Amino acid sequence: MQFTELNINCHKSVMLWLILLTIMVFLIIIVGGLTRLTDSGLSMVDWRPLLGTIPPLNKSQWLEVFSDYQLTPEYIYVNTNMGLDEFKYIFWWEWSHRFFARFIGVVFFIPFTYFVFKKYLNIYLYKRFTLILCLGFLQAVVGWWMVKSGLQNDPYVSSYRLTFHLSNAIIIYSLLLWTSVEYFHIKYNNFINFKSKSLLIFISIILVFVTILSGGFMAGSHAGQSFNTYPLMNGKIIPDDIYLEDLGVLNLFENTVTINFNHRWIATLTFVYTFSLFAFLLINKFINLSKVIIFLVLLILCLQFFLGIMALLSNVSIQYASLHQANSILLLTILLLAYFKSTLKGV
Repeated sequence: MQFTELNINCHKSVMLWLILLTIMVFLIIIVGGLTRLTDSGLSMVDWRPLLGTIPPLNKSQWLEVFSDYQLTPEYIYVNTNMGLDEFKYIFWWEWSHRFFARFIGVVFFIPFTYFVFKKYLNIYLYKRFTLILCLGFLQAVVGWWMVKSGLQNDPYVSSYRLTFHLSNAIIIYSLLLWTSVEYFHIKYNNFINFKSKSLLIFISIILVFVTILSGGFMAGSHAGQSFNTYPLMNGKIIPDDIYLEDLGVLNLFENTVTINFNHRWIATLTFVYTFSLFAFLLINKFINLSKVIIFLVLLILCLQFFLGIMALLSNVSIQYASLHQANSILLLTILLLAYFKSTLKGV
């Protein structure tokens, strides 16, 4: 399928819009990670989609939102000695996250409405953007659903809801990136082709996505702070308490020992498989990719593995943890680009 009916001016305007949205979603994933790393996500105790864009403007308003926060489990059990200035720090992080998310919605909806009115899009793009719009609304609802889990009895958000929120953001980003690349090439590609050798790259993409999801459970349960050595955990490859009988299969998602073990070894498997595949492509080009793309995959992959180890060794310091998350999205990006290039007709 080709977008041959679009003229070059329309192509440029839609292309710039797609690139801007993709970059903005990339950035909000990073901002969301920093909001979690600074323990700021529970500082706003209500969800007002419109009025919530206006922050406190004077001292009385600041005292009002701070008094609301003082009723939350996080303040009562974790931050009971927090003062107003410290509260402002975490509040601004969460407010910035929410405001940026709303701004992305505006940047999506207004140009999309204009492009629909001007008939710049075809049926394929209508379907794709409708899906992205629905996922965007879902992301907003899930975001509040996630925050709400830490405002009732538990001072921490649900790791299940956090991981769902993260995975939905990754899907939105991937859809925008894939649509941008398709639009740039004026070519539609089937995402999965089981008969193609490119499926080997698709496996890398799946492995990276699963690794990111396991990282979501690491973040939600603070499991990364339980063992700060690699590859051993308390001097062992397989640590004690990796299986608690009362949890059963839920050990995979609720036992911090198991979560930590799973993430580091899923990441190791992803590294070994992807490195082996792309290193082999340098020798034998049974999948036709440029050396630039192959080297970029190998570089970003190695950097990701290094940052993951440094995040563990540093007891999940903000610098390494944030860079680790940002680089994981870059790794997913370059793999999606490599996959698209490998699936083009005649390649």
